[in-house]
Amino acid sequence: MAAAILAGAPQADAARVLEVGQDGRATVRVDPTIPAESPIERPRPAPAVTPGFDQGPVAAAAGAARLEGAVNAAAASGAISAATRSEYLRVVARARSTAARLGGSRRAAINAVISNFSRMTLTASRLRPAIETVRRNAQWFGSNGAGGWGGRVTFRDSWLVWQFYPGQGLQVQWLGSFGRLNGLYLSRSRDSKIRSMAREMSSMAVERAGGVAWEYMFRFGGGRPPWVSAISQGTALQALSRAGHDLKEREFLRVADRALGIFRTAPPSGVRVRTSRGAHYLAYSYAPGQRIYNQFFQGLIGLHTYAKIADDGGARRLFLEGEKQARAEVRQSDTGSWSLYQPGEYSTVEYHKLLRDFVRGLCDRLRQDRERAAMDLREKKGPDAVLEDFADFPDPEPYCITTQRFYNYLYKRLGRWNPN
Repeated sequence: MAAAILAGAPQADAARVLEVGQDGRATVRVDPTIPAESPIERPRPAPAVTPGFDQGPVAAAAGAARLEGAVNAAAASGAISAATRSEYLRVVARARSTAARLGGSRRAAINAVISNFSRMTLTASRLRPAIETVRRNAQWFGSNGAGGWGGRVTFRDSWLVWQFYPGQGLQVQWLGSFGRLNGLYLSRSRDSKIRSMAREMSSMAVERAGGVAWEYMFRFGGGRPPWVSAISQGTALQALSRAGHDLKEREFLRVADRALGIFRTAPPSGVRVRTSRGAHYLAYSYAPGQRIYNQFFQGLIGLHTYAKIADDGGARRLFLEGEKQARAEVRQSDTGSWSLYQPGEYSTVEYHKLLRDFVRGLCDRLRQDRERAAMDLREKKGPDAVLEDFADFPDPEPYCITTQRFYNYLYKRLGRWNPN
């Protein structure tokens, strides 16, 4: 499901989400534009609590104090207005009050969310998503139960997609949120909906790595916040460039251009790791040694989409540098009978399908690039002209061959043909 949305294919089914109304109560709703939870968004095995990281009431008090200090500093510098300052301080106070009157897991969840800010540098641009996270957790837990692992939540007055994480409360799922923007685009929703969501997503971008990024503000897989990911950032490039192009909104393309920063920057600020061939873009900025194949390939698809739509040479170079590495990694991901999630670890069936779909996405795009370049050449130089310079048009065959092999492996395992 997530693979279909992220790679650009039509969505086969819809996600069940809990939508919170004006009264604070949640109802189950089926939304065809929201991708169902993907295994990508579940952490790899990791300690339940990051060593040395306190989540209790003392840390929550420290987190609240840090938030309040950052809000006051931003107001003093003119980065936010006096009205915004008052609103943000009310959100923090309300969340603390809500936690105090609740008990058990709901109080612990709000405290855990606030405690994540106790050690975080809270720049002015980071305040908006930080305060929104605190506000939505107080809103949810003040009227609803503890929530289930991996469950998706939306709020009627916002387009963001939220998700429950164990011990981390409710957190923005940027991959799911930009997947929703892609879903609106692919379902041919009204322009007003796409424009509204693209504006909200743009407003949540944080200054980082010489550009902007959509940061995860919670502990995940052993990493401390705030961190970024090539797959969610690549999907942001894809969704915002589509919206900007179709709506003739240059601002969305400008935001996407600034989102290239983490692809140019080494971890932990960015996701770029230089290799002997080119570059690998990380799934998690806090894990520079990890190589997760599916996430790398979807990040490349996002770069390719933006470079094509915006006709951006810088983005094209970033894509080509990553593609040089990807053509080696796509072979490494193939064991001859199944796929690998990362070196030394076999994919689950779910991850195998996800990787297959992203590899297929690269196959299709590179094949189309070559066909289009050859067509343009024939139009300029005549029907017998042959494209000889392939430097900017990589060979799609490694991805196309691997795609077919992954389909075959799945067929052998399931004992039947399964195109999904």
